[in-house]
Amino acid sequence: MKSILSLTLTAIFAMIILSGCDPKKSTNNDPGSEICNNNIDDDGDGDIDCNDSDCAASAACQSNNTNNVNNTNSNIEICDNGTDDDGDGAVDCDDLDCLTFQGCNNNNNNNDAGDVTDTNPWDFDADAGDCPPEMIAECTNPVPSGCGATEIPNNGLDDNCNGQIDENSTSCIPGDVRQCFLGPPNRRNIGACVDGQQLCLSSGGEFGTWGPCEGGISPTPESCDGLDNDCNGCADDGLCCLPPINCPQSDDPTLSGAMPFTDFVIDGGNYYFGTAVRWEWTISNGPCDEVLGQRAFTVNGNNQLNYVADTQQITLNFNLSGWYTITMRVYYNATEYYECTFILKVEGPGLRVETCWDTAGSTDLDLHLMKQGHGTNWCGSEDCRFANCKGNSFWAQSAWNQADSSIDFCIGTPSGSYFNTNYGVCKNPRLDLDNQWDVGIPENINVDYPTDGQTYRVGLHYWTGSLVTHPVVNIYCDGQRLATYGYPTSNQVTFTDSGSVCSASDLWRVADVLTEVDPVTGAVTCTVTPLSSGGNPYITQTSSAY
Repeated sequence: MKSILSLTLTAIFAMIILSGCDPKKSTNNDPGSEICNNNIDDDGDGDIDCNDSDCAASAACQSNNTNNVNNTNSNIEICDNGTDDDGDGAVDCDDLDCLTFQGCNNNNNNNDAGDVTDTNPWDFDADAGDCPPEMIAECTNPVPSGCGATEIPNNGLDDNCNGQIDENSTSCIPGDVRQCFLGPPNRRNIGACVDGQQLCLSSGGEFGTWGPCEGGISPTPESCDGLDNDCNGCADDGLCCLPPINCPQSDDPTLSGAMPFTDFVIDGGNYYFGTAVRWEWTISNGPCDEVLGQRAFTVNGNNQLNYVADTQQITLNFNLSGWYTITMRVYYNATEYYECTFILKVEGPGLRVETCWDTAGSTDLDLHLMKQGHGTNWCGSEDCRFANCKGNSFWAQSAWNQADSSIDFCIGTPSGSYFNTNYGVCKNPRLDLDNQWDVGIPENINVDYPTDGQTYRVGLHYWTGSLVTHPVVNIYCDGQRLATYGYPTSNQVTFTDSGSVCSASDLWRVADVLTEVDPVTGAVTCTVTPLSSGGNPYITQTSSAY
């Protein structure tokens, strides 16, 4: 939520900049009156509208005379004549009306004596007397913290606000993923605040404990950036500033609609309207990025870990679903900058299963998906895998009788052009990526429109290679990550025996996924049940049975 005051003053200063009013110019060549808002030089003196001093008293040209409540006249403040033209007690660059005047760019209104000099002209220090009362943003009705005396178990919140989530709570199933929020409970999803995610970590047996809450945004001290950083329902409250930036919340419309295999553009110009010396963009990595050693997405075509983009616009393309933390820095001089941090949610529809492994490039693992009641053995004709679920081989798609989906869901994938040319739709189930000895490439299977009440079983097979391999499997439902198996080290799974026959090599039956579809909205919810025994993954070397 943006501060009304901030938006109003932003509009005011935008009018100053666009109008270019200069009250020092006045040479009428015609006795006719200058109309001050029609973009015509009515009196023929060479000056149009607010550039004509005849318009100094016009309401249309008072945009730089409203920042101070104690103005004693309707004169415009001239910013370099040593005179308090508008009678508000502030002369030239000490007057907030001169905020955008070029000659005042080095005014240091925002620092007390003894502070390090900050050349940012957009901040003001109330303690130093540089801030008029109307520019101090107040929060008259802040969101209460919701902190309680005791912790409520297993709700993913820090109910007693001691900096811990669900301490001393009951155990969880290793691999389960849930949403969490580390902050006062009532500040959840307010302003900048966004949920993170917790992964259940194995304790060596059937049950585990919840790991740290990662990837979200918790309350931070309020910053002059147009955003409600402390998540109390008010932006920039307690500050005295008019920033040239409005940092977006993570649910901003400009950040919605990101999907795997589709270019997504973020333009810093949507949020920053000052002069930029340079830009810096950083994007967090997902579990597969750490395993693969490079990103399963590109930023301006680059997929190297820790790559920092330096353009105003960035183009992202993700192979995998996930919630990615993005930080944008825009420098307004050589060393000082504004910073915005938000979460980009990359979410595909329906059921998505994704895998990666640490020896990619030297080994070949294959992802499998079976529909309960269709087939009794892995590697059969109704087992969706590389042999029958890619663009040019759709035996499993025919056998499963799943609904087709929009071509938009797969057009950017390696088989997208094939689906588009031959069908004009995406087939389901569908293997979008098949990693065959490739470095840094994941593998995935999708069912865009799963069947209500249907159970799907996820499998992973060690096809070929001789290295000890550690695979990771992520399961998503309508964009929400519900499970991660095989990551991090405490949850690690090991493959040792490869082979092209499912009954004579490592075959991991990962989990069952029960899908439920809302009959009205079509929203999909899933229940994921890992197929482990005593905490050990269900891996066989001599059987291909379902």
